[in-house]
Amino acid sequence: MKLNIIQVGLGAHGQGVGEHFVMPSPDFIYSGLVDINPNALAVYANKNNLPQSICFTDHEQAFRETESDAVFISAFSPVHYEIAKSALKHGLHVLIEKPFVLTVAEADELNSLAALHGCNIMINQNYRYFTSVLTLKQALQDSRLGKMLFVQSSFFYDHDGKPYQKQMDNYTLLEMSVHHVDMIRFLVDSDIAEVSGKTWNHTGSGYAGDPHVHAVYTTESGVSAFYLSSLLAGGVSMPWEGVWRFQFEGGSVHLDDLGDGFGVYIADGTTKTKAPMITNERESIHGVLHEFASSIREKRDPSISGKDNVRTLSALLATAESSRQGRTIHLSSTRTNQ
Repeated sequence: MKLNIIQVGLGAHGQGVGEHFVMPSPDFIYSGLVDINPNALAVYANKNNLPQSICFTDHEQAFRETESDAVFISAFSPVHYEIAKSALKHGLHVLIEKPFVLTVAEADELNSLAALHGCNIMINQNYRYFTSVLTLKQALQDSRLGKMLFVQSSFFYDHDGKPYQKQMDNYTLLEMSVHHVDMIRFLVDSDIAEVSGKTWNHTGSGYAGDPHVHAVYTTESGVSAFYLSSLLAGGVSMPWEGVWRFQFEGGSVHLDDLGDGFGVYIADGTTKTKAPMITNERESIHGVLHEFASSIREKRDPSISGKDNVRTLSALLATAESSRQGRTIHLSSTRTNQ
């Protein structure tokens, strides 16, 4: 039996996610649709033959008046905390678009509230379910190249941000680097222990927050990841996953185009081989939704729980703090494993 879900936030992104992922999901069926714009609601409902009776402009009303199991928050990031807090108080499981929230204090409060009400929080870090990323993780596990020495990652894209993004603090960190920093944790299988970061802006960018990031993330396992990213980089753009090199004692593993198309390559010093993509029946948000539903049915934490993802959020905010203070931030001294 499908679980009943309310989707909150039906802007262009929310509508796309709803049509391409939520509606085809074998695990969920809509019990409510919420957006503060009644026209957006009507357009989405009419286009997809959904009843107007499940449409609301007030999320509190939707949470009260529908029989629902869960909420998917696809609204813009500054309102994640408010909506998630309300959903948890109504006993609803919560799936939240990245970034989780905007502060660690908000994340901790929501995680405590979820525990109090017996609810799950999952964050839509959908890159963990990209076939390319899963193939890369498998290659790292199977590479037999000895000890991992360091990681290098970069991402460049010329992005015309939404109005709210242009006013955000920590714009690139929270809206884009959140994927790549979470990938570091996922691929290296280790949390981040310390951050040395630099973020910056340039005159005429149109952004209040910094669009450029350079950071070194050192994991608890001792591997350092060197990261450079910009969301205002004219010229050649990179795939959303970014370009990666994992250096080992006996060679390297890459997510890049090394001559035979973008993909995963293993190089041992004498040969370079492109790894075949693994079989992945649940690409991107399809995988997230399935894991979210499974965690609810099995009464367990989801793989990308709020408790897990606060560690990604902590590393992102520590990057900005490191830039402001001009020093390395040690996460292990300020946050214990939870």
